[in-house]
Amino acid sequence: MRIRNIMIWATLAVTLSVFGVLQATGRNIAPDAISRATTWNTHEGDIQWITDGRVPPGDATAFVWPSKGILVFEWDTVHSLDQVRIRLGEADSDFTLMTYIGGKLLDDGASRSPNGELTARLVDDSGASHQWIVMELPVGTYADNLELETRGSTEIYEIEVLAEDTATTVQGATWSRVKMLHTEQTP
Repeated sequence: MRIRNIMIWATLAVTLSVFGVLQATGRNIAPDAISRATTWNTHEGDIQWITDGRVPPGDATAFVWPSKGILVFEWDTVHSLDQVRIRLGEADSDFTLMTYIGGKLLDDGASRSPNGELTARLVDDSGASHQWIVMELPVGTYADNLELETRGSTEIYEIEVLAEDTATTVQGATWSRVKMLHTEQTP
């Protein structure tokens, strides 16, 4: 009986630990967005490639800005955003990430109409290439659209927009409640 209890507690501890790690990483909502590239500057490739889950060294195809441009992601609802991850290939660029509630960037990328509320603005001038860059958003950043501006030639393989995943079928429980339920079920 004692070994059985130890096994149950160990399993429960591992499950809670894994759940905590998974919950902390958020859910990638980039594939759920309406995504587009602005038309002012030319680009090469299909915008859908940046949310297909394929990254080097596997079978991945890059979306390419030969000079500069803006990628836009729009959702029907407001989300609590945690971070944006970008998998780069060859890059000679800095990035500016701006998140908004409301408003819309026009197709040419030259202006917003209406403006909407800017909720965060981050700049990455690391000069990174052939790796992931992570842009951590401030706690409490909410948005229903975002813009990622590249200011130089860039190959982008993947973009992940990680949001707090509030939808769950698991009901919350305190540690004392979990122990009490276990005690009730132990003969």
